[in-house]
Amino acid sequence: MKKVNLIIVATVNPNGKEELSHYLEKVGSLYKIAKAKPVNKFKVTKLLIGDYTPSLVSIMEFPNMASLNEVFESDAYKKLIPYREKAFSKLEAYIST
Repeated sequence: MKKVNLIIVATVNPNGKEELSHYLEKVGSLYKIAKAKPVNKFKVTKLLIGDYTPSLVSIMEFPNMASLNEVFESDAYKKLIPYREKAFSKLEAYIST
């Protein structure tokens, strides 16, 4: 069982604060059930290379790929997608093994 990192790069939508709060609360509960641990969270302050400046970068560690899939393939997470789409103007997620 190899640990897996989830790296999220996102830009928060300033018009979606309520949706952001709801999304973060509920996805946090799903992470807890999956035994995911926060590694770190960074606020991005300046672009160095490229043309996209996200608001934040967040890294979560999951015990294994199955636990990560349990979160993102669950019905509970699928119900959060409309909130996610309103909470962020752009969101990208990457897996690192």
